[in-house]
Amino acid sequence: MKTFWFTTLLLAGAAGGCTQLPGEGDDDGGGEPKVCSARLFAGSTTFNRETDPAQWNASGHGAKAEPPMRLFNLAGKGSQLLVSTDASVWHIDTAAAAPSFRRVFGDDLLNPAQYQPHGACSTGRVMAGDGLAWLPDGRAVIGDAWGNGVIELSDPTSASCQVRPIAGTQVAIDTGDLMSGQIYQEGDVVGPGAQARFRRPDDATGDAQGNVYVYDDSNMAVKKIANDAAHTVSKLADLPDQMNTINSMTAIGDKLYVAGGMSGGDKIVEINTGTGAQRTVVSGAAFPEAAGRTGVPIAMTSDGTNLFVYLWAGYVYQVTPSGTVTLLAGKGPPSTGSEARELNVDSPIDGDMLPLAFTGMVHGANLYWNQGHLYVPAQYNYADALWDITCE
Repeated sequence: MKTFWFTTLLLAGAAGGCTQLPGEGDDDGGGEPKVCSARLFAGSTTFNRETDPAQWNASGHGAKAEPPMRLFNLAGKGSQLLVSTDASVWHIDTAAAAPSFRRVFGDDLLNPAQYQPHGACSTGRVMAGDGLAWLPDGRAVIGDAWGNGVIELSDPTSASCQVRPIAGTQVAIDTGDLMSGQIYQEGDVVGPGAQARFRRPDDATGDAQGNVYVYDDSNMAVKKIANDAAHTVSKLADLPDQMNTINSMTAIGDKLYVAGGMSGGDKIVEINTGTGAQRTVVSGAAFPEAAGRTGVPIAMTSDGTNLFVYLWAGYVYQVTPSGTVTLLAGKGPPSTGSEARELNVDSPIDGDMLPLAFTGMVHGANLYWNQGHLYVPAQYNYADALWDITCE
C-alpha cells in the first residue's frame, strides 16, 4: 500500500486533533482509502420544522443557532466563507472562536422577490441565486437564474460593499415582471456584458485570473465572462457529448471542470479555457458506491490540484485530473428518519458512517476547500448542516 504524507493543522474555532485532506500540490493518485472524519461546523441535524428566515439575525446568527442557516452555495478565501441561501449571501469566519453568520447581501423575506443589481450590497437582491464565486481581487459573483443576470459584490466583507451587474439583465425586476418559465430578458447573446443575454445562468464559478464561468442552462452552453472592462461574454463550449446537464463547475489553472449526469452514469469533463478542447475525466459508473447507477455529481470544488466531488447519492470523493477516484466520506442518505437526529455531533464522526442528504435545490452546487478542510453542506428534513471533513 502506498504511504501518504499529510500535515496537521488546527484551526481556531474548529475542534482539534484531526489531520487534513491533502494540501495543495498533493496528488496521491492511487485511489487508496483515506481515514476521514467529519465535524459539524454549522447548522443542525435535529431541527424539525420549516426554517423561518425571519429568525436569522442579520447582524450575527450563530453558526449552530436555530433555525439553521440555509446552505445552498459556498465560496471562500482562506478562513472567510460566504454562503448563499438562494436569495441572500452571508459571511462567516471559520477560524473565529465563536463563528457567526452576518448578512451582506439579499433578502429572503421580500414578496414579491426581487432582482436588484445596483446599489449597496445590503440593498441588492436576487430571486434565485445560482452558483457563488469569490474572485482573487476580492469581488464575489452570483448568478440569478430567474433574473437572467450575473452580478458582483465589490467586497462582501466591507460595509462599503456595492453591487452591480456584470452580464445579462441590467435593470431591477421582481417576480411580477417574469415571463413564462420564470425567466426575464431571455436570449442567447454574446459580446459586452451589458448586451449579453442568458437563459438561466447557473453554477457561477471563477478562475485565478478573475474570469467568471456560468452554465447557460436553457441554451445548453458554458459561457465565459472575461475579466475585462466590458465583461465580455463568449461561448466556451456546448454541453459536452452525452451529458444531460451540468450541475457544478470549478477551475484549476487554465482548465474548467464540469460535472453532471448522463444516461447510464455520471460524467466529469475538462475544458481548456483557452482553446475549448474537451477531455473526459470520468464517465459512466465511475463511483462504485452509487451501485453503478447515476449518483449525480451535484457539487464540486478543488484544492488547486485535485477535484472534490459530492454525489446526490450521498458520497464525497476526491478525483484526480487523470480520473482516479477515492471515496472520502458518506454512506448514502439517512436510512431512517431518525438517523441524522441521533448523530452525536459533539464528537468527530467517521467519514464512512456519515449520512449525507443533499438539498433538494438543484442549484445548491458548491463545496469549499481550505487548508485541508472540506466544507460540505447537507440537509436533513428542514435541518441544514455544514460538515467540516478532514482526512489522514
